[in-house]
Amino acid sequence: MKFKVPFKIGDKVSVVNDTLEGEIVQIDAETVTICSADGFHYKFLYHELVARKEWKNMIETLEPESPVEPARKKPKSKSKKGELITEVDLHIHELIDSEKGMSNFEKLSLQLETARKTLESSLAKKHQKIIFIHGRGAGVLKKELINLLSKYPVIYHDASYSEYGQGATEVILFQNRNKN
Repeated sequence: MKFKVPFKIGDKVSVVNDTLEGEIVQIDAETVTICSADGFHYKFLYHELVARKEWKNMIETLEPESPVEPARKKPKSKSKKGELITEVDLHIHELIDSEKGMSNFEKLSLQLETARKTLESSLAKKHQKIIFIHGRGAGVLKKELINLLSKYPVIYHDASYSEYGQGATEVILFQNRNKN
């Protein structure tokens, strides 16, 4: 029986249950090798990857009213002592009208994509801070958010307990910082 390969060399893919993404550089009988943006090569089984175009289509299908922002509500911005602070609630019910039929992976992926787009937009607009409200829960979203933040010129810590409880992370953005 011949197995149909779901990918081809050059496809952009994301790793299931991880924020890692890259381009396929090698395909073997059981594994796929991808090259990440930082130039490292990683091997995965076929079922551990999803094509990036499918991922983007999933996001657009979930939120057709805004192809730029997957979030239903725009991040709130407020000014405090001369600095612009963006506040984003990553709770899934704040991002979409209905989560019916979505897997946990799809929910987490949408939350992380919202965080990534907000982060990149805030960096481009030279904002100083972002507050990501993620809730307490089992800590999966917070862990994945920290993993995402580690790839950007930012520092982060728990947000004000008196204002957000234990379920928020404050991100301070650096502008024009050298990556050395």
